Amino acid sequence: MSDQELLQPHHATVGFEGVPGQRRFIFQAQDTAMTVSVLIEKAQALGLAELLAATLQRIGVSVATDWDKAAMALRQPVEIVWRATEIGVGGDENAPQVLVELNGFDAVGVPHSAHVWLDTDQARRLAAHAFDIVGQGRPPCELCGQPKTPGVTHACPSTNGHGRHD
Repeated sequence: MSDQELLQPHHATVGFEGVPGQRRFIFQAQDTAMTVSVLIEKAQALGLAELLAATLQRIGVSVATDWDKAAMALRQPVEIVWRATEIGVGGDENAPQVLVELNGFDAVGVPHSAHVWLDTDQARRLAAHAFDIVGQGRPPCELCGQPKTPGVTHACPSTNGHGRHD
């Protein structure tokens, strides 16, 4: 198993490569010794934002409303070694940090994990940025939540095969 721990990262973000409908989402954190770039799903990016927002709310802190989007860009080169299968977030009102824990596997099945300790300001910006990044994609169907491609008729599962939804 490969474990990585970033106790004081100076950069933590969610970003993507590609165009809507073909994007690869990436969680990335960097400290003075290493950069960790982990492939995640769009739903995991949204889930991370929601978990961070809920954790921050529990400790009395709100998600950022104004942040430097350019500073949240992925750091190049992006070298992805593994894919996250689980993402968790934890916080304590008595501690000034929020933990982001990622677990997953590489292409040959070797397990990996990363523990990234964010200060509350980093967590506020990461939550806001992740919400923003996910929102830049294709709009979701109002009935089923699956992404709709503009200009293409959506075969919505919620219509149970009896109609198309634009």
